[in-house]
Amino acid sequence: MYREIKSLALRLLNRPPISASTVDKPPLPFAYGFQEQLIRVQGVQVFVRTLGSRSNQAVICWHGFARNGSDFFTLAHALADDFCVICPDTPGRGNSEWMAADQYEFPFYQILAVDLLKHLNISGRAHWIGTSMGGALGMMMASNPTTRHLIDRLVINDIGPEVPEDAIERIREYASETHYFADLDEARAYFETIYASFGDLSNDEWDRLVVHSLRRLDDGRLTQHYDPQILARFGGVQNPALAWTMFSSITSRMLVIRGMESDILTASILDRMIDSALFVEKLDIANTGHAPFLNSHEQIQCIRSFLTK
Repeated sequence: MYREIKSLALRLLNRPPISASTVDKPPLPFAYGFQEQLIRVQGVQVFVRTLGSRSNQAVICWHGFARNGSDFFTLAHALADDFCVICPDTPGRGNSEWMAADQYEFPFYQILAVDLLKHLNISGRAHWIGTSMGGALGMMMASNPTTRHLIDRLVINDIGPEVPEDAIERIREYASETHYFADLDEARAYFETIYASFGDLSNDEWDRLVVHSLRRLDDGRLTQHYDPQILARFGGVQNPALAWTMFSSITSRMLVIRGMESDILTASILDRMIDSALFVEKLDIANTGHAPFLNSHEQIQCIRSFLTK
């Protein structure tokens, strides 16, 4: 499997970019069963993967800060029989277009998410599964009076209304470091180290994560597949009082997943979340930090049960 993915990656990474600022990988008709397309919303090209019948209820899977929608491959395949699973790449990440630095902020992401749902003709309320940044965006969507009607059930993966400053600094530190790799093996060793906290990934899952985490530079080297400018608005001044007020106003049923070794969603923050809103369930994942990869049988079955009961 690794040999096949490595061969595919070499073909993808050597293709010309689809825009001056984005990727070496155009949409592929054979990409693990997903339909892949570039959708222009708010003047930005957003790369979207979908899996499952459009006649089923939509599940939006929104990834973490420096990640992309490919992280949901395993979960999407597990849910696709019952749902239409939609996995966007946030602008500046993966195959989506890069933007001006001052656009990388939550208010714009929220507007973009609303327009994306309209473009995809999502009827009725959608479930939302968000990891880290994607979970914070989901909380904003579900608490905002103008968008809460769009959200049915909300799965929040390892994020809360507030984030410890030490954890913010840790993310800023690793995401701001540009790394260069001579080949896929060198890149895989790096990603296995910085993302060890994701939990247990199969060999195939690590292969896919590596392939979709890289772009090729003009000099032939590989580097991380996101715009360094995404950090421009990252980690601004928090307003915990407002954040907790917004969270407590959410009426959607919520499942909060926490890696038990996470420095982002601490046990005390999770306990407060359970006490602050009407319908909050939790799932603690042992031997995992920030953030659970949502790929194990336990995690998938809990999410499926939550969305269907």
